[in-house]
Amino acid sequence: MFARLEEIQQNEFIKAAIDRVGTGVVITDPEQEDNPMVYCNKGFQEMTGYEAEEILSRNCRFLQGEETNSVDVERIRNGLEKRETVHVELKNYRKDGSMFWNELHIFPVHIEQMDQVYFVGVQKDVTYRREQEELLGHYLSEVKRLSTPIVPIQDSISVLPLVGTFDDDRLHQMLETVSHHVKESKEDYLILDMSAVYSYDEAVHMGIYQMNQLLDLMGTKLVITGIKPTFAIQSAPYADFGELSLQTYATVKQALETLRHEINN
Repeated sequence: MFARLEEIQQNEFIKAAIDRVGTGVVITDPEQEDNPMVYCNKGFQEMTGYEAEEILSRNCRFLQGEETNSVDVERIRNGLEKRETVHVELKNYRKDGSMFWNELHIFPVHIEQMDQVYFVGVQKDVTYRREQEELLGHYLSEVKRLSTPIVPIQDSISVLPLVGTFDDDRLHQMLETVSHHVKESKEDYLILDMSAVYSYDEAVHMGIYQMNQLLDLMGTKLVITGIKPTFAIQSAPYADFGELSLQTYATVKQALETLRHEINN
């Protein structure tokens, strides 16, 4: 009798502790049809807006909605079938219809005394973090866009001054910006000024190659200014710009004087 009382007290203590954690916890029974929830803590009820009686005996899929990623759902399904641990972040919906990002961990737990496997789902609302990540991504995208400023000089000439260091993402952004600008402006010349670029690698050299090919297809001539001796030396292993017949000048001013003369004549 005392052993039974101690077991009940222990179970009540564990339940009280789980109810007070800052995450949602559910337990499902895969031996029952459709793997329904047989337990949910208060954290899960507060996160979803549902009461326990509305949750128990239902499959967790009722939290899914229009924007829930089907790939994530398939990962959950496969994990349950194989009885493997699953970790996903997916969009779920509260009782009031509002969306939240759910960081979900599912663990298969084997209870030896019952010789049965249950699934324990630990769920955390990470909406704020995901929104901040998306906002940061937007800011970084804007910074990259603004770091590729194309300056129109006259109807047929623009200057793109490159500043700082470059990686593949920034070069890709630069190619997109240039192609959009040239398509709209239909300019004869684009001056790529490299006087403020101090770090060179293979990506920079191949980026120039790609930009030259892109502009050539669009009927615009690429002109390079501000090349430093270090760039010319480092170009040798990567590219032979001589075969591109690029016009190069020491400064933007020199390039403009020559190009204006060509245009006027």
